[in-house]
Amino acid sequence: MNGDTFYECLQNKKHHDTYVIDEYAKHNGKLVLRLPPYHCELNPIELAWSSVKSYVRTHNNTFKLKDVMELLKKGVEHVSPDMWKNFIEHVKKVEDKFWDLEHITDKLMDELPEDDERHVLTIGTGDTSSSDCDSD
Repeated sequence: MNGDTFYECLQNKKHHDTYVIDEYAKHNGKLVLRLPPYHCELNPIELAWSSVKSYVRTHNNTFKLKDVMELLKKGVEHVSPDMWKNFIEHVKKVEDKFWDLEHITDKLMDELPEDDERHVLTIGTGDTSSSDCDSD
C-alpha cells in the first residue's frame, strides 16, 4: 500500500468511528489527538510508570503487599515535574526520529519504479531464511 492509498484509508476511517468525547471537544473548538496503537514509546506515561516500577523494585525488601502498596504511592510521588518534563522531551525526540524515518521511507518508495512489484522494505540486521518465518 503506498502512502496515498494509506492516507485515503485513514481519511475514510474517520467517517466510521465516532466518539462522544470527540464531538464534545469539536463543539468546544478543540481537537482530540490519539496515539497510534502499539507505540508506547510515544506515551510519556509509560516512562513515568517505568520510573515508579523501578522505585518499587529498588526499595522493596519485604515483598509484602502492604509495603509494596506504600512503595507504589511513594514511587508516584517520586515522579517530579522535572522528571515529567524530561519524559515529554524524550517522547518529542522519539517522535522527531519517526518523522525523519517517514521522510526517508517516503523518498525511497518514491524512487522505486512504478512497475517494480518488489516493494519490499527490509528492516533489521542479520539474515533470515524461509525457515525463520515458518510456523511450528
